[in-house]
Amino acid sequence: MASLFKWHTEAHYSSLQLKPSNFANALAKNLPIARFIKEHVKGNCPIILDSEKVETNKSDDIGVFRTKTGGTSKEPKEVLRTAQSWVNSFEVINAFHKGKENYVIFGNLTHSLALYGILEALYLGHNVHHVQQLRSKDEIKALVQFKPTFVYITPTQIRFISSHFIILPDVSNVFIGGGRLNSQTREMAEKIFPNAVLNLFYGSSETSFITVSDNATPIGSVGKAFPNVNIKIEQNGPYKNRIWVKSDYLFLKYAQGSNKNLIWWDDWLTINEYGTINTDGYLFLISEGSQRITIADKTLETYEIEDKLKTVEKVIDAAVWTVENQLSDYRIVAAVATKGDVHSELLYGILKEFNPVFKPKKIHKVNLNDWPLLASGKTDLRSLKSRFHDQ
Repeated sequence: MASLFKWHTEAHYSSLQLKPSNFANALAKNLPIARFIKEHVKGNCPIILDSEKVETNKSDDIGVFRTKTGGTSKEPKEVLRTAQSWVNSFEVINAFHKGKENYVIFGNLTHSLALYGILEALYLGHNVHHVQQLRSKDEIKALVQFKPTFVYITPTQIRFISSHFIILPDVSNVFIGGGRLNSQTREMAEKIFPNAVLNLFYGSSETSFITVSDNATPIGSVGKAFPNVNIKIEQNGPYKNRIWVKSDYLFLKYAQGSNKNLIWWDDWLTINEYGTINTDGYLFLISEGSQRITIADKTLETYEIEDKLKTVEKVIDAAVWTVENQLSDYRIVAAVATKGDVHSELLYGILKEFNPVFKPKKIHKVNLNDWPLLASGKTDLRSLKSRFHDQ
Protein backbone atom coordinates (compact mmCIF):
# COMPACT_ATOMS: atom_id res chain seq x y z
CA MET A 1 0.00 0.00 0.00
CA ALA A 2 1.26 3.50 -0.83
CA SER A 3 2.44 5.65 2.05
CA LEU A 4 0.23 8.34 3.57
CA PHE A 5 1.32 11.47 5.36
CA LYS A 6 1.43 11.12 9.13
CA TRP A 7 2.20 13.28 12.14
CA HIS A 8 4.90 11.45 14.10
CA THR A 9 4.21 11.13 17.82
CA GLU A 10 7.50 12.90 18.64
CA ALA A 11 6.94 15.79 16.20
CA HIS A 12 5.82 19.25 17.31
CA TYR A 13 4.64 22.25 15.30
CA SER A 14 5.00 25.84 16.54
CA SER A 15 4.76 29.43 15.34
CA LEU A 16 4.80 32.91 16.84
CA GLN A 17 1.17 32.48 17.93
CA LEU A 18 1.41 28.81 18.89
CA LYS A 19 3.45 26.94 21.48
CA PRO A 20 4.84 23.53 20.39
CA SER A 21 1.86 21.28 19.67
CA ASN A 22 1.41 17.62 18.84
CA PHE A 23 -1.18 16.38 16.36
CA ALA A 24 -4.04 16.24 18.87
CA ASN A 25 -3.35 19.79 20.09
CA ALA A 26 -3.04 21.12 16.56
CA LEU A 27 -6.27 19.44 15.51
CA ALA A 28 -8.09 20.82 18.56
CA LYS A 29 -6.88 24.31 17.56
CA ASN A 30 -8.16 23.68 14.01
CA LEU A 31 -4.77 24.37 12.41
CA PRO A 32 -4.73 23.98 8.60
CA ILE A 33 -1.73 21.62 8.59
CA ALA A 34 -3.49 19.26 11.03
CA ARG A 35 -6.76 19.39 9.08
CA PHE A 36 -4.82 18.75 5.85
CA ILE A 37 -3.26 15.56 7.28
CA LYS A 38 -6.56 14.41 8.77
CA GLU A 39 -8.43 14.79 5.46
CA HIS A 40 -5.58 13.15 3.58
CA VAL A 41 -5.64 10.08 5.84
CA LYS A 42 -9.44 9.87 5.46
CA GLY A 43 -8.92 9.40 1.71
CA ASN A 44 -9.92 12.86 0.59
CA CYS A 45 -7.78 14.99 -1.72
CA PRO A 46 -6.94 18.14 0.31
CA ILE A 47 -5.38 21.45 -0.62
CA ILE A 48 -4.58 24.40 1.66
CA LEU A 49 -6.05 27.49 -0.02
CA ASP A 50 -5.06 30.17 2.51
CA SER A 51 -4.04 30.57 6.15
CA GLU A 52 -7.40 29.18 7.29
CA LYS A 53 -9.11 27.19 4.54
CA VAL A 54 -8.52 23.54 3.65
CA GLU A 55 -10.56 22.33 0.67
CA THR A 56 -11.13 18.63 -0.05
CA ASN A 57 -12.29 16.63 -3.07
CA LYS A 58 -13.38 13.04 -3.11
CA SER A 59 -10.93 10.88 -5.04
CA ASP A 60 -10.89 7.31 -6.25
CA ASP A 61 -7.17 7.19 -5.44
CA ILE A 62 -6.02 6.96 -1.84
CA GLY A 63 -3.02 9.07 -0.87
CA VAL A 64 -3.31 11.92 -3.36
CA PHE A 65 -3.32 15.62 -2.52
CA ARG A 66 -3.11 19.02 -4.20
CA THR A 67 -0.83 22.00 -3.89
CA LYS A 68 -0.04 25.11 -5.93
CA THR A 69 2.81 26.16 -8.20
CA GLY A 70 4.83 29.28 -7.40
CA GLY A 71 3.21 31.62 -9.95
CA THR A 72 6.05 34.14 -10.15
CA SER A 73 4.92 35.62 -13.45
CA LYS A 74 1.87 33.49 -14.34
CA GLU A 75 -1.31 32.38 -12.58
CA PRO A 76 -0.56 29.56 -10.08
CA LYS A 77 -1.75 26.09 -11.09
CA GLU A 78 -3.04 23.28 -8.88
CA VAL A 79 -0.78 20.24 -8.92
CA LEU A 80 -2.04 16.72 -8.15
CA ARG A 81 0.48 14.27 -6.76
CA THR A 82 0.79 11.26 -4.45
CA ALA A 83 2.03 11.36 -0.88
CA GLN A 84 4.42 8.57 -1.86
CA SER A 85 6.20 10.90 -4.29
CA TRP A 86 7.12 13.16 -1.36
CA VAL A 87 7.68 10.42 1.20
CA ASN A 88 10.32 8.94 -1.14
CA SER A 89 12.35 12.15 -0.83
CA PHE A 90 11.66 12.48 2.93
CA GLU A 91 13.59 9.26 3.36
CA VAL A 92 16.51 10.59 1.30
CA ILE A 93 16.66 13.86 3.27
CA ASN A 94 16.61 11.81 6.49
CA ALA A 95 20.25 10.90 5.75
CA PHE A 96 21.20 14.56 6.24
CA HIS A 97 19.89 14.62 9.81
CA LYS A 98 22.17 14.45 12.82
CA GLY A 99 19.56 13.54 15.40
CA LYS A 100 16.45 15.37 16.55
CA GLU A 101 16.24 18.44 14.32
CA ASN A 102 14.61 21.84 14.75
CA TYR A 103 13.21 22.70 11.32
CA VAL A 104 12.38 26.26 10.30
CA ILE A 105 10.02 26.76 7.37
CA PHE A 106 9.22 30.14 5.85
CA GLY A 107 6.13 31.23 3.95
CA ASN A 108 2.57 30.25 3.24
CA LEU A 109 1.39 26.63 3.24
CA THR A 110 -0.50 27.26 0.01
CA HIS A 111 2.83 26.81 -1.78
CA SER A 112 4.51 23.45 -2.25
CA LEU A 113 7.95 24.24 -0.75
CA ALA A 114 6.61 25.39 2.64
CA LEU A 115 4.06 22.56 2.74
CA TYR A 116 6.73 20.04 1.76
CA GLY A 117 9.17 21.15 4.47
CA ILE A 118 6.59 21.04 7.26
CA LEU A 119 5.20 17.66 6.20
CA GLU A 120 8.74 16.27 6.02
CA ALA A 121 9.56 17.42 9.56
CA LEU A 122 6.29 16.10 11.01
CA TYR A 123 6.56 12.79 9.14
CA LEU A 124 10.13 12.14 10.32
CA GLY A 125 9.50 13.14 13.94
CA HIS A 126 11.23 16.52 14.23
CA ASN A 127 10.23 19.88 15.67
CA VAL A 128 9.18 22.54 13.16
CA HIS A 129 8.74 26.27 13.61
CA HIS A 130 6.70 28.07 10.97
CA VAL A 131 7.66 31.68 10.15
CA GLN A 132 4.77 33.17 8.19
CA GLN A 133 5.64 36.89 8.11
CA LEU A 134 9.22 37.71 7.13
CA ARG A 135 8.61 41.39 7.81
CA SER A 136 7.67 40.85 11.46
CA LYS A 137 10.39 41.55 14.05
CA ASP A 138 8.46 39.42 16.55
CA GLU A 139 8.50 36.48 14.12
CA ILE A 140 12.27 36.81 13.67
CA LYS A 141 12.82 37.06 17.44
CA ALA A 142 10.81 33.87 17.98
CA LEU A 143 12.83 32.20 15.20
CA VAL A 144 16.12 32.96 17.00
CA GLN A 145 14.76 31.61 20.29
CA PHE A 146 13.76 28.36 18.57
CA LYS A 147 17.45 27.65 17.76
CA PRO A 148 16.87 26.04 14.36
CA THR A 149 19.17 23.34 13.00
CA PHE A 150 17.55 22.53 9.62
CA VAL A 151 16.11 25.07 7.18
CA TYR A 152 14.17 25.23 3.89
CA ILE A 153 14.29 28.69 2.33
CA THR A 154 14.26 30.66 -0.95
CA PRO A 155 16.89 33.20 -2.10
CA THR A 156 14.35 36.03 -1.71
CA GLN A 157 13.67 34.97 1.88
CA ILE A 158 17.42 34.91 2.58
CA ARG A 159 17.66 38.53 1.45
CA PHE A 160 14.73 39.57 3.64
CA ILE A 161 16.18 37.84 6.70
CA SER A 162 19.56 39.44 6.08
CA SER A 163 17.93 42.83 6.64
CA HIS A 164 17.32 41.81 10.28
CA PHE A 165 21.05 41.15 10.85
CA ILE A 166 20.50 37.85 12.67
CA ILE A 167 22.87 34.89 13.03
CA LEU A 168 21.66 31.29 13.44
CA PRO A 169 24.79 29.35 14.46
CA ASP A 170 23.04 26.05 15.28
CA VAL A 171 21.86 25.42 11.71
CA SER A 172 23.81 22.58 10.10
CA ASN A 173 21.91 22.22 6.80
CA VAL A 174 20.12 24.78 4.64
CA PHE A 175 18.12 23.65 1.61
CA ILE A 176 17.62 26.53 -0.82
CA GLY A 177 15.06 26.33 -3.60
CA GLY A 178 12.90 28.57 -5.71
CA GLY A 179 15.46 30.57 -7.66
CA ARG A 180 19.07 31.42 -8.45
CA LEU A 181 21.58 31.89 -5.68
CA ASN A 182 23.93 34.67 -6.81
CA SER A 183 27.23 35.33 -5.06
CA GLN A 184 25.88 38.19 -2.94
CA THR A 185 22.91 36.17 -1.68
CA ARG A 186 25.23 33.25 -0.95
CA GLU A 187 27.39 35.57 1.17
CA MET A 188 24.27 36.68 3.05
CA ALA A 189 23.33 33.04 3.68
CA GLU A 190 26.83 32.27 4.93
CA LYS A 191 26.57 35.11 7.45
CA ILE A 192 23.11 34.05 8.67
CA PHE A 193 24.05 30.34 8.81
CA PRO A 194 27.82 30.40 9.50
CA ASN A 195 28.10 26.70 10.39
CA ALA A 196 25.75 25.25 7.77
CA VAL A 197 26.17 23.40 4.50
CA LEU A 198 24.22 25.31 1.84
CA ASN A 199 22.36 22.82 -0.35
CA LEU A 200 20.90 24.53 -3.41
CA PHE A 201 18.33 22.35 -5.11
CA TYR A 202 16.81 22.66 -8.55
CA GLY A 203 13.31 21.46 -9.28
CA SER A 204 9.71 22.58 -9.59
CA SER A 205 6.29 21.90 -8.08
CA GLU A 206 5.76 19.34 -10.84
CA THR A 207 9.11 17.53 -10.58
CA SER A 208 10.10 18.03 -6.93
CA PHE A 209 13.89 17.51 -6.57
CA ILE A 210 15.95 17.24 -9.77
CA THR A 211 19.45 18.15 -8.60
CA VAL A 212 21.09 19.25 -5.36
CA SER A 213 24.38 21.04 -4.80
CA ASP A 214 26.64 21.52 -1.81
CA ASN A 215 29.73 23.55 -0.92
CA ALA A 216 31.85 21.55 -3.41
CA THR A 217 29.64 22.29 -6.43
CA PRO A 218 31.25 24.44 -9.17
CA ILE A 219 30.07 28.03 -9.42
CA GLY A 220 27.14 28.32 -11.83
CA SER A 221 25.99 24.71 -11.44
CA VAL A 222 22.79 23.55 -9.73
CA GLY A 223 24.50 20.35 -8.66
CA LYS A 224 24.29 16.66 -9.45
CA ALA A 225 21.19 14.51 -9.81
CA PHE A 226 19.28 14.09 -6.54
CA PRO A 227 19.30 10.43 -5.41
CA ASN A 228 17.07 8.21 -7.57
CA VAL A 229 16.69 10.88 -10.28
CA ASN A 230 17.62 10.22 -13.93
CA ILE A 231 18.41 13.22 -16.14
CA LYS A 232 18.96 13.24 -19.89
CA ILE A 233 19.71 16.13 -22.23
CA GLU A 234 18.49 16.27 -25.83
CA GLN A 235 21.59 16.20 -28.02
CA ASN A 236 20.26 17.31 -31.40
CA GLY A 237 17.40 18.96 -33.21
CA PRO A 238 15.37 22.13 -32.51
CA TYR A 239 15.20 21.35 -28.78
CA LYS A 240 18.88 20.66 -28.26
CA ASN A 241 19.87 20.83 -24.55
CA ARG A 242 16.29 20.40 -23.32
CA ILE A 243 16.21 18.70 -19.90
CA TRP A 244 14.20 15.50 -19.34
CA VAL A 245 13.67 13.96 -15.90
CA LYS A 246 12.59 10.53 -14.69
CA SER A 247 12.17 9.79 -10.98
CA ASP A 248 9.86 8.60 -8.21
CA TYR A 249 9.17 12.23 -7.25
CA LEU A 250 7.15 13.41 -10.28
CA PHE A 251 3.59 14.73 -10.03
CA LEU A 252 0.54 13.07 -11.61
CA LYS A 253 -1.16 15.90 -13.50
CA TYR A 254 -2.62 19.36 -13.11
CA ALA A 255 -5.82 19.45 -11.09
CA GLN A 256 -6.40 23.01 -12.29
CA GLY A 257 -4.68 24.93 -15.08
CA SER A 258 -2.28 23.73 -17.76
CA ASN A 259 1.26 24.25 -19.01
CA LYS A 260 2.05 24.10 -22.71
CA ASN A 261 5.76 23.72 -21.89
CA LEU A 262 5.23 20.50 -19.94
CA ILE A 263 5.51 17.26 -21.92
CA TRP A 264 5.37 13.61 -20.88
CA TRP A 265 7.19 10.98 -22.94
CA ASP A 266 6.66 7.53 -21.44
CA ASP A 267 7.90 7.99 -17.86
CA TRP A 268 10.05 11.02 -18.73
CA LEU A 269 8.99 14.61 -18.08
CA THR A 270 10.23 17.98 -19.36
CA ILE A 271 9.10 21.44 -18.28
CA ASN A 272 10.94 22.94 -21.27
CA GLU A 273 14.04 24.07 -19.43
CA TYR A 274 17.51 23.73 -20.91
CA GLY A 275 20.96 22.86 -19.64
CA THR A 276 24.20 20.94 -20.04
CA ILE A 277 25.90 18.29 -17.91
CA ASN A 278 29.70 18.26 -17.61
CA THR A 279 31.90 15.18 -17.41
CA ASP A 280 31.65 15.15 -13.60
CA GLY A 281 27.85 15.03 -13.70
CA TYR A 282 27.12 18.63 -12.73
CA LEU A 283 24.10 20.29 -14.36
CA PHE A 284 24.38 23.87 -15.64
CA LEU A 285 21.15 25.60 -16.63
CA ILE A 286 20.74 27.66 -19.79
CA SER A 287 18.45 30.65 -19.20
CA GLU A 288 15.07 30.74 -20.91
CA GLY A 289 14.71 32.99 -23.95
CA SER A 290 11.94 35.00 -22.26
CA GLN A 291 14.51 36.30 -19.74
CA ARG A 292 16.94 37.40 -22.43
CA ILE A 293 17.12 40.98 -23.73
CA THR A 294 18.75 41.77 -27.08
CA ILE A 295 19.55 45.39 -28.03
CA ALA A 296 21.77 46.42 -30.94
CA ASP A 297 23.01 42.84 -31.38
CA LYS A 298 24.03 42.69 -27.70
CA THR A 299 22.37 40.22 -25.32
CA LEU A 300 21.92 40.23 -21.56
CA GLU A 301 19.83 38.26 -19.08
CA THR A 302 17.43 40.14 -16.82
CA TYR A 303 18.95 38.51 -13.74
CA GLU A 304 22.32 40.09 -14.56
CA ILE A 305 20.76 43.55 -14.21
CA GLU A 306 18.95 42.47 -11.03
CA ASP A 307 22.16 41.14 -9.49
CA LYS A 308 23.93 44.43 -10.16
CA LEU A 309 21.14 46.45 -8.55
CA LYS A 310 21.29 44.20 -5.48
CA THR A 311 24.89 45.24 -4.85
CA VAL A 312 23.76 48.77 -3.96
CA GLU A 313 23.68 49.39 -0.21
CA LYS A 314 20.16 49.21 1.32
CA VAL A 315 18.76 47.41 -1.76
CA ILE A 316 17.35 44.10 -0.52
CA ASP A 317 15.83 42.76 -3.73
CA ALA A 318 15.33 43.73 -7.37
CA ALA A 319 13.18 42.81 -10.35
CA VAL A 320 13.65 43.64 -14.03
CA TRP A 321 11.23 43.21 -16.91
CA THR A 322 10.54 44.58 -20.37
CA VAL A 323 7.53 46.45 -21.73
CA GLU A 324 6.75 46.25 -25.44
CA ASN A 325 5.67 49.33 -27.38
CA GLN A 326 3.78 49.87 -30.61
CA LEU A 327 6.98 49.66 -32.65
CA SER A 328 7.48 46.02 -31.56
CA ASP A 329 10.42 47.25 -29.55
CA TYR A 330 10.60 47.33 -25.76
CA ARG A 331 11.90 49.32 -22.86
CA ILE A 332 13.50 47.96 -19.71
CA VAL A 333 11.82 48.61 -16.36
CA ALA A 334 13.20 47.81 -12.91
CA ALA A 335 12.01 47.91 -9.30
CA VAL A 336 14.09 47.62 -6.13
CA ALA A 337 13.10 46.78 -2.56
CA THR A 338 14.85 49.21 -0.24
CA LYS A 339 15.45 49.38 3.47
CA GLY A 340 16.19 53.09 3.94
CA ASP A 341 16.89 55.87 1.49
CA VAL A 342 18.58 54.97 -1.79
CA HIS A 343 19.47 57.69 -4.28
CA SER A 344 18.29 57.08 -7.83
CA GLU A 345 21.58 58.44 -9.16
CA LEU A 346 23.40 55.59 -7.42
CA LEU A 347 21.13 52.98 -9.01
CA TYR A 348 21.46 54.41 -12.51
CA GLY A 349 25.17 55.01 -12.04
CA ILE A 350 26.03 51.45 -11.15
CA LEU A 351 24.11 50.15 -14.18
CA LYS A 352 25.77 52.68 -16.47
CA GLU A 353 29.16 51.40 -15.30
CA PHE A 354 27.96 47.82 -15.75
CA ASN A 355 26.43 48.15 -19.23
CA PRO A 356 24.86 51.44 -20.39
CA VAL A 357 23.05 49.77 -23.30
CA PHE A 358 20.79 47.90 -20.87
CA LYS A 359 20.10 50.74 -18.44
CA PRO A 360 16.36 50.72 -17.49
CA LYS A 361 14.24 53.68 -18.56
CA LYS A 362 12.68 53.67 -15.09
CA ILE A 363 13.75 52.24 -11.71
CA HIS A 364 10.95 52.20 -9.15
CA LYS A 365 11.89 52.25 -5.46
CA VAL A 366 9.64 50.21 -3.15
CA ASN A 367 9.87 50.16 0.65
CA LEU A 368 10.83 46.69 1.83
CA ASN A 369 7.58 46.39 3.81
CA ASP A 370 5.59 46.98 0.61
CA TRP A 371 7.58 44.63 -1.65
CA PRO A 372 5.10 42.01 -2.95
CA LEU A 373 5.87 38.38 -2.18
CA LEU A 374 4.14 35.22 -3.33
CA ALA A 375 3.17 32.36 -1.06
CA SER A 376 6.23 30.61 -2.51
CA GLY A 377 8.53 33.21 -0.96
CA LYS A 378 9.50 34.61 -4.36
CA THR A 379 9.02 38.15 -5.61
CA ASP A 380 5.55 38.67 -7.10
CA LEU A 381 6.61 39.95 -10.52
CA ARG A 382 3.05 40.12 -11.84
CA SER A 383 2.08 42.43 -8.97
CA LEU A 384 5.04 44.73 -9.66
CA LYS A 385 4.24 44.87 -13.37
CA SER A 386 0.62 45.70 -12.62
CA ARG A 387 1.53 48.36 -10.04
CA PHE A 388 3.81 50.23 -12.42
CA HIS A 389 2.02 49.45 -15.69
CA ASP A 390 1.02 53.05 -16.45
CA GLN A 391 4.25 54.65 -15.25
